[in-house]
Amino acid sequence: MTNNREEYREFNAALIEAIEETIREVFSPIVLEALYKALLERYDVTRDELPYRLETANKILTDVFGLKGAETLGRAIAGRLFAKLGLRFEESKGLNILDYVEIAKRKLTQATRSDLPNGLCTPTSVAKLNGYKVD
Repeated sequence: MTNNREEYREFNAALIEAIEETIREVFSPIVLEALYKALLERYDVTRDELPYRLETANKILTDVFGLKGAETLGRAIAGRLFAKLGLRFEESKGLNILDYVEIAKRKLTQATRSDLPNGLCTPTSVAKLNGYKVD
């Protein structure tokens, strides 16, 4: 069970970083602050709860940027997430951030635990397994 907690913690941290870095880069830190403020005030979602309430964040992005804009932003976030996880990203039209997160989770669980150090399937260990240099 400890391994699962570590896997979730590392995945969720990578997801939050990917969201924050992408929004900061595409827009600005002010837009990121506004997103967190809207999530908290309208939906009572904190930064740490974001990975568990991603559908709410996707709803706000869709309301603000429209379906196509939210899909485009979701692809940018997903590309960064996959890179952080050491996974190959394949862009697909019509998918949103929720779809891409599920694909990333599925790809991570497909890695056989016996191939990974200590049997722990974390983004870092998967990246190492796939030949990426990890600090």
